[in-house]
Amino acid sequence: MLLDRIAALGEERGRGRYEPTTEEDLEALMESVRRNLTRLLNARQGMAEGVTDYGLPALTDLTAGGERYVQRVQDAIRGTIEKYEPRLRRIRVTHQVHEGDVQTLVFRVDAVMVGRSGEHRVWYETAFAPTGKFAVMG
Repeated sequence: MLLDRIAALGEERGRGRYEPTTEEDLEALMESVRRNLTRLLNARQGMAEGVTDYGLPALTDLTAGGERYVQRVQDAIRGTIEKYEPRLRRIRVTHQVHEGDVQTLVFRVDAVMVGRSGEHRVWYETAFAPTGKFAVMG
């Protein structure tokens, strides 16, 4: 996001190591997308006054229970990312069986990240814990 880039520039300038470049830092881009996904998946629709459909619907509204619930959560994640993370395209969300912890839903997001240098295949893993929070890794 823009604020992330501005903050990073300020940090680099403060260290005296800032040099303008046209090269794209893919690691920084992936991290920026990961932070945005974390904010996006932890927001619930109706929380943002200006954009009422920003975030996921309340997951309790998706009628918990069984395979249909998992599919609804997958669809909600994919639709939300498609709408609010324009740097990701061809998004696929799959449920990952998480041995030993049946209370945590784990999903893998496979996508193509679009940057200045072209398209790059990326993946992120999300874990939805019983606390109601999403963690995003990858």
